[in-house]
Amino acid sequence: MKLRSAMLLAAGTSAALAAGVVAAVPASAATSAASVTLTVAKSGAEYTTVQAAVNAVPDDSSTSYTISIAKGTYSEMVNIPATKLHLSLIGATGNASDVVITSSTYSGETNTSTGSTYGTEGSATVHVKASNFTAKYITFSNTFDKLDYPSVTATQAVAIAMEGDRQVYEDDIFYGHQDTLLSWDSTASAQLRQYVYDSTVEGDVDFIFGNGDLVVDRSAIKTLNDGIYSSAYLTAPATYSEDTYGILLTGDTVTSSLASNAVYLGRAWKPYTDSSPQLVVRNTNLPAQVNSTDPYLGISGATWTSGRYYEYDNSGYGANASESTRPQLTSSNEGTYTATKYLAGSDSWDPVVSGSANAVTTATAAVAENGQVGDTRQVDRPTTPGTCQTVNADLADPANREFTDAQEAAAPDTARIQAALTACAVTGEAVVLAPSADGTDTAFLSAPLSIGKLEYLVVDPGVTLYASRQASDYGTTGGYVPFISVSGNASGIESIRSDHHRDHYGNPLQGVIDGRGDLPLLGTTTSWWDLAAAAKTQGLKSDAPRLIQATKSDDFTVYDVTLRNSPKENIYYKQGGGLLVQGVVIETPDTALNTDGVDFDSSAYGTIRDSWLMDGDDCVAMEANDATVAHLSVENDQCFGTHGISVGSGTAYGVEAVLVDHDLIEGKDLDGTESGIAAGIRIKSYAGAGGLVQDVVYRDIVMNDLANPIDIDPFYATATGTSAPDFAGILIDGANASNSLPGAQEIVEGYDAADPTVLTLRNVHVDATATVSQYARITERETNLGFTGTGVEVQDIR
Repeated sequence: MKLRSAMLLAAGTSAALAAGVVAAVPASAATSAASVTLTVAKSGAEYTTVQAAVNAVPDDSSTSYTISIAKGTYSEMVNIPATKLHLSLIGATGNASDVVITSSTYSGETNTSTGSTYGTEGSATVHVKASNFTAKYITFSNTFDKLDYPSVTATQAVAIAMEGDRQVYEDDIFYGHQDTLLSWDSTASAQLRQYVYDSTVEGDVDFIFGNGDLVVDRSAIKTLNDGIYSSAYLTAPATYSEDTYGILLTGDTVTSSLASNAVYLGRAWKPYTDSSPQLVVRNTNLPAQVNSTDPYLGISGATWTSGRYYEYDNSGYGANASESTRPQLTSSNEGTYTATKYLAGSDSWDPVVSGSANAVTTATAAVAENGQVGDTRQVDRPTTPGTCQTVNADLADPANREFTDAQEAAAPDTARIQAALTACAVTGEAVVLAPSADGTDTAFLSAPLSIGKLEYLVVDPGVTLYASRQASDYGTTGGYVPFISVSGNASGIESIRSDHHRDHYGNPLQGVIDGRGDLPLLGTTTSWWDLAAAAKTQGLKSDAPRLIQATKSDDFTVYDVTLRNSPKENIYYKQGGGLLVQGVVIETPDTALNTDGVDFDSSAYGTIRDSWLMDGDDCVAMEANDATVAHLSVENDQCFGTHGISVGSGTAYGVEAVLVDHDLIEGKDLDGTESGIAAGIRIKSYAGAGGLVQDVVYRDIVMNDLANPIDIDPFYATATGTSAPDFAGILIDGANASNSLPGAQEIVEGYDAADPTVLTLRNVHVDATATVSQYARITERETNLGFTGTGVEVQDIR
């Protein structure tokens, strides 16, 4: 049964939407379920406390046990001794904020059982000494508030003490102030390893600390303001000098509300003489509040310079790789400091979540992220990467965009571009396509290319990379490969914008990738676009190569580059966690079928902004064909001649937490041709591809020359199954449509009485007020639209 989130929208709130609720443990949790499952709930389960369930697990058992914990707040301290082997704690809802284990114990508090104080370690809400332990979808919280105890000096208050080997924490929340997350009990000869993935860690003082081998991977790290300290300290490693690894923060996003220079990446902690703190912060987005010149301090007289502190390829305003007090890894040694290396140990343990798994787990966590719509990452403007290799053009730009038949038959630049890309993978640097030395040659002709992990392809302004017209270069019908395939994390395709020069459409001059979908394939008189048009007349799907496709590629960037004449979709992003499209120009006429601008499929965390998109299908499309789509922002974009900014048609796995903000949707392309499907705000699906769509916000949208400025359609295609589209929560907060086409109308339909469309309209004004509606619950305020029809309920909240 699908569960909708509450959609009660206060009249003065534009985007306060509740998060989605997951009905059962997600598949990723179920696959790790043990052979014995114990249940915990406030009532109606085997146990009413987590500790009682832990106590029921046999000591030293070879059988795996799972404790499934129902939604609720469990106020208790939980101790999981080393004898509870192969144990998993799983939050039953799949939403960490639903299942909270909490206490407010602090270090200086007297333990009534022993008569002494708890101490830092003993203050932990949850204390896990067991090895081979897993926790998913749980909040570990210590709510001790220093302001309530102004005379207390021993204010450490740990949320979790991780003191076993091979521990995995996924999609969890760790909340506390001082000393939130403790990794402890390693020795000089035996490191205990813990892996935290896709989680949230909150605190203010040394809140990720200890002597263990701890990796915090692709997580949100939030600094709090406790009202006492004006600074925050992310980490306090206390690594033994004999141990190679200590704490690794990798692929994370750090946020803060403190003042400038008030956030420190780490403090050296030397609780014993044989200490040499070790910390690496890499591939992490750092906020402006990070102390740019002195991010490392010490505790009790210790100095960080005697420890081992490194950064690598960080981003954001808080990254400052040129400062001498911020030692950097290099491209030659960074491979020694990865999550896999930290955790491998002598038994080659590898719990690290790959890009393929990340798409699902990131999305699952994203839909539960406190009801925030849009991309919740801090997404800064990209910077041009350093150059790994430069490849110079040796072809002149042909006047008709066609090369000789001999060149087209064996694209001359494929091998040298691909060789450079292969050599530059994992460097974090770019292969630059540049003009010839004398500037006369500016063209490259290539067959399909592939971009790997941690590398960029940069096309210099004035340079054009042409896609081969040899059809066989792309494979065979039904299996065409994209012109550019991206499979590695933290990669991108970029150029440099020149606002002083303009192309024939008036767009800024920047590097161009031309798919040449309009030109005849070699040896024929037929183009990719002709083939698509012929397929349509026969009722078939078009088959052609995409221009750029990134699959299972986290943190992929497309920046300040112009894409022209794609044979099919221009940018297709699937099963990834983290997309940025910025400053992109797409110049494809709206008569070119299936040439979507940006497709965001089965992925989470994306921003598409400040781009100019003209194409022959959706301007931006969001599809959930294989996993949930969540936390996407589409901001300050201009769409020309497209089919609108669209959710669907595939929504099977759900679309959640989307923000479409301050966008322009024009029905005509820049050649004056009217779109074949002139829609603006568009949500489409059909039975068989249907799923839950909720917490989708459109804000301040301007639309012109459209037939359907609002088009919400659960009957987009002929039904192929029984999974009904369920458009459970849509907010349009500020929209204006003018110059609408003759006969224009607004369409708001739900699938049936059981699955009505739930829509709130606020400040929406259109010049074509005719409507088509059925099975819809519509809340209106400040709009000139009126809806009637079967199963239509309208509430006016003026």
